[in-house]
Order: sequence, then C-alpha cells, then structure tokens
Amino acid sequence: MGSNPIPGAIILHPLRTFYIPMRDLNPMAFDVESVRRDFPALADWVYLDTAFVGLMPRQVREGYDEWVNEWYRLSLEPGETILGRWIKRTGKVRGMLASLVGARTEEIALTTCTGSGLNIVINGTPWERGDNVVFPELEHNPAVTYTTKRMEVEPRTLQPVEGRFELSDLEKAVDDRTKLVQVSQVSYVNGFRFDLKEVADIAHEHGAKVLVDATQAVGALEVDYRRDGVDYVSVAPYKYLMGPAGLAFLYVSEENIPTLIPDRVGWKNQVWEGDNPEEVEAGETAAKFEYGTIHFQGVYAIEKSLEYIDRVGMKAIESQVLSLRDHLYERLTDARKEMYTPEDTESPIVSFMQEDAAGLAKKLMSEGIKVTGRRAHRDHIRASMHFYNTEGDIDRLIENLSRGQ
Repeated sequence: MGSNPIPGAIILHPLRTFYIPMRDLNPMAFDVESVRRDFPALADWVYLDTAFVGLMPRQVREGYDEWVNEWYRLSLEPGETILGRWIKRTGKVRGMLASLVGARTEEIALTTCTGSGLNIVINGTPWERGDNVVFPELEHNPAVTYTTKRMEVEPRTLQPVEGRFELSDLEKAVDDRTKLVQVSQVSYVNGFRFDLKEVADIAHEHGAKVLVDATQAVGALEVDYRRDGVDYVSVAPYKYLMGPAGLAFLYVSEENIPTLIPDRVGWKNQVWEGDNPEEVEAGETAAKFEYGTIHFQGVYAIEKSLEYIDRVGMKAIESQVLSLRDHLYERLTDARKEMYTPEDTESPIVSFMQEDAAGLAKKLMSEGIKVTGRRAHRDHIRASMHFYNTEGDIDRLIENLSRGQ
C-alpha cells in the first residue's frame, strides 16, 4: 500500500500490520490535515488553483525518483531489460486508469496531453465535406483543426445562457450530418458540468460520436464513462490526478476501436507486413493509438498518484471537493459577487466576475493565495478546490477579497 498510507485505519496484529483504505471506513474519518502534510507547497500557499496545475504530493515525487534510480543504477533481474520493465509498469498503470474511469484496460491509450487525445479522434474520424461538429463556445481545445478545415467541416457552437449550456440548444444544433459532438465534462472557465449520458443520447440518436475533455473532472469527481455511453474521453493528469505533465490518456470505447483510424504509426503500432523485426502487440485495442516511446518517467509518477487516490477513495475525495465548492459559493454570494458559475453546478470550479481579474490574482499571490484571474471569456476569477483544501483556505480568500484586494 506504499510506505506511508494516508487517512485510513492501521490495524495492529501480532504478526503483521495492515491497512484498511479510507473508502472502506466511515467518511467522517477523513483527516484533511494528515493529507496536507504530504503536500509541502501547502505550508506556504492557500492553493485554490488545481484547475490550472495540481499540487504534487511527496509520493509522486518518489515515483519520479524510483524511475531515475532504476535507470541510473540499471537495477534489473536476470533476463530483464530496462525497456521491458517500463512496458510492464505501463501495463499496470493502464489497468489502474481504466478502473478509475469505469473502462476496460483495452480501452485506454497513453498520450502526451489532452489535445493529443482530441487530435487522435479528430484526425482518425472519416470526415466528408458537408459534415459538421458541435461544441460549446467555452471549449479549451475547440474541435476546429487543420483536418476539419481541410475537409470543410462546419463548426457549430453552442452559446452559454447565464453561464450554462442547455441541452435543448444541443438538440437543435445536432443533425444527421453531425459526426462529432465535443464537450468538456467540466468547463475550465466556470465549472459548468454536462450530464454526459444526456449528451450521448442526443448525439447517438443522429449517429454522431461524443468526444469529452475530462481533464477538469477526473480525480475530483467519480466518473464512469462506459455507464455514460460516451465514445472518447481525453484526460491530462497534472491537475486533479496530481500526476505528471507530458503524460495523458485517451479512453476509446470498445465498439469504436476498430473504426477509429490511428493518425500516425511507429514501432508500437506498425502496419508494415514485410520483414519486420519489431513485434507489434497493440492489435485491436486502444494501444494501437500509441505509436512510439511514451513518457515512462510519468508512468512511474502517475502510478503513485493513482495509489494515493485509491487509498483515500474517490467517494471521499468528491465529497470533500463538493462540500468546499458549496462553502465557497455561499461565501461569494454573501459577499454579493456576480457569479459566473451556475448555482446548481456540482464541480470543483467556482468563478465570479471581477474587474481587472488578472491584476487581483497577482495581488492575492502576494498574500500567499493562488487563484486564476483571466480576461478571456469575460473578466473573472476562477477558484478550484481539491481534497487537500479546507474551509479555512476559502475563508482566507474571502477575507482578502473583502479588504478590497
């Protein structure tokens, strides 16, 4: 379970000591102060900016160190190669990611970033002139690419109504020439959260596929993408998964793997059938979208973050995140802030309108408080919570806002 299990129960036995994961205990046992000791940055910061970059616990750093030391010292068993060890570790992590998001191991491909996964899907879709793609105006990576422009695919954007996107507007935009509906599960701008099952039902009624950017959801919220019925999900783990930058993953539902065409080839997914010294094992799994050497150091790091999350339990994490979200929303409305985030949205992000938001965010940093202030998509401050935050963090933010900072 790792060298220093986080909140749970340590059971002593005459012959051994064993650990019961947090998710198997009463949720009231969650001890955020114990968790916070694993995040050195919290000694200096009120950190409410996980939607930008998540904090790293010391266990994840240990994962990086483990990878470096294995290669540096070439710590191998007889008959083992360093690349073989890395690939074996990757298989384990692929299964852990699948379990986290309600998928099968064969449905997970490792990529480099959220945009990489989105481009794999867009480039691998068999577009025809006259097709269209539908997405909300506030997408971080809008589904307009060199590929869609070359194929003269029509982009159709959904406009927000009081910070939210209505399913009725989605129904009007989607027709029988829609090939792809792209949404963020949680908007990076104001935290609006789509009901993915309802989005999938609308899209599939017209034969369209659903592509989801879930970077602002996975690690903060319980998810199950097979249950939701979406086709593709791209995730970067350096936010709520507290994992590495430069390593990401793509979920491709089992039924879409045979028809989605890989947009590039390499030693891992060669299609050349001649004299080929490489043994290609991807076959008809999502691994066929991995064409070359991946960020193996990141694999070791994300393994540690996934173990950490498993020990705490996603149910406990989501409960903490949403409780903090409610507290912040209430404090901001009491302070008469103009809210950008819809009141009924359950997500880790809360945004409010603010003149000179970037300037205010810079001032808050001088007080040791980190949020995002941006001009794009209207001047606003975005605060984003994770399970290592407390109500005290939120109260510090509100106190500084009330002083006119």
